Order: sequence, then C-alpha cells, then structure tokens
Amino acid sequence: MKSRIINFLTARNSNWNLACGILILLVLVIGCSDSGDSSASSSETANKTVPPGYIGVWTGQDGSTVTFRNDWSGDYKSGGKSVSGGSFEIDETAREIRFTMLGFDAGKYKIDQAPANNKMKLDGMEYRRTGGFDTSDSDTSANAPVGEVPPEKELRPLVKDTLTNFSRGIQKKDFSDFYATVAETWQQQTTVAELNEAFSPLFKQNFNFIPESEASLKFSPKPAFDTDQSLKLFVNYSTATGRTATFRLRYIKEDAGWKLLGIELNPKTETN
Repeated sequence: MKSRIINFLTARNSNWNLACGILILLVLVIGCSDSGDSSASSSETANKTVPPGYIGVWTGQDGSTVTFRNDWSGDYKSGGKSVSGGSFEIDETAREIRFTMLGFDAGKYKIDQAPANNKMKLDGMEYRRTGGFDTSDSDTSANAPVGEVPPEKELRPLVKDTLTNFSRGIQKKDFSDFYATVAETWQQQTTVAELNEAFSPLFKQNFNFIPESEASLKFSPKPAFDTDQSLKLFVNYSTATGRTATFRLRYIKEDAGWKLLGIELNPKTETN
C-alpha cells in the first residue's frame, strides 16, 4: 500500500512552509470557511453517496484491514501504518481510494478490482468483507448493532470527558493519558507516538477544546449506530475559551462501557 502518516508542519514535508501550514490548520480547526477548488471538491464529495458495495469492514490476505462507512469516514491498518476516524474519497476515473485526516493526505489504495460478491482487490491484494453489509442480500446486515442508542443525558458526560482528555493531551503535548482511555481496538491499530505525530500541529497552537459545559454540547444529526456497529456522534459546542468546535466521535462497547474508537475535527456535514 502506498501511504504515509501525516507529516505536515515538519521538516519532512517540504511542500508546506510553517506560515501556510498554520493558516490551513486555523481554517480547519476554528471553522473558517474554505475557499477555491478544495471547497468545491469537498462539497461535491459530501453530496455524493458512497457506493454501497464498498461499505463495511474488509480484511486482506495479510491481515490488514480497511473500513468504509456511508458518511465517507473510514479506517485502515496495514503494516505499521494506520488511520482511525479519517475520511476517504473514491476516484473512479483514477481507480484510487484516498484517505485524509485533518484535510491532509493520509494514504491511498489502487483499486485493481471493484467490490463484487463481498470481495475486492486493492494494491494487488484480495480483501474480503468481514463486517457490515452483505451486498449479496440487501435486506440483511451482517453485523446489525444490538441495543438502543444511549440517551443524550448519558452521552454528554462521556463526550465531555473525551474532549477534555483530548484537549489536555494537546496542552501537555503528549497523548499518553488520552491513549489510555480509548478503545483497545484503536490501541491495537495505532501507538501514542503516531497520535502525537498526527496531532502535533495542534501542540504548536495549544488549542483548547474543553467544552464550556455539558449543556453546550449539541448533537446534530442525532447519535446513531453505523454499519460497523460503532456509535457515531456529531457534536458542536462552545469551548471554555469561547470558540466554536465541531467533532465527529465514534465509540464502541468495551468492558461494559463506551470507549472511543475515532475522533475527527470539523467532519463533513451529514443529514439524516
């Protein structure tokens, strides 16, 4: 797989100077409006529907995994590289699937064979669907979530703790404590060092995403289970410093409680 972990604002990424990188980061995090072709492209993708044949959890012959969800979010783990809670785009003309995090390139796959009968081939390797929708029977979900979505009064303290731990990791410039609180499934896909590298631009700006209060947390659209059984939350709120922040969070049930599976700043909008 031809991929790379996000290295923006570091010496290894010569395509971006510090001033340009900080400007783009501010646009992404603080919520300023995008402009130009990138905005048009993002809007176009948000209005498209993910081809249903791709949706689900896929496992390669070497044990690597890739997940595609119907809101254009996804994960992958291949060798020492992993992305959790990123976004993807399918370029049918170039026959490529591209992953991004925080709006930056996070890796790509070459589509050798499109999904058919729960099999596909990416970068020369066969993948089989191991979770999500079985497209051979459109009325059946292979992994239908069990139970009901928790009420918002139970989700608010959970989300506030998540965002507080995330913000403290930024302020300490170390996600070790945050890493200890996330799902074991996510821990198996990434390391503290990879989290520190991915979010290092936030360290430079010392952003504070701690919610002003639990009452400030607004869920829109409503929390819901996704095809991989994760609980998906879109939350926007006022921070303790008076800014507005938007996150997409994913949780799964582990040890009789909800644990964080993925986090994304300023995700693409979604409607019910």
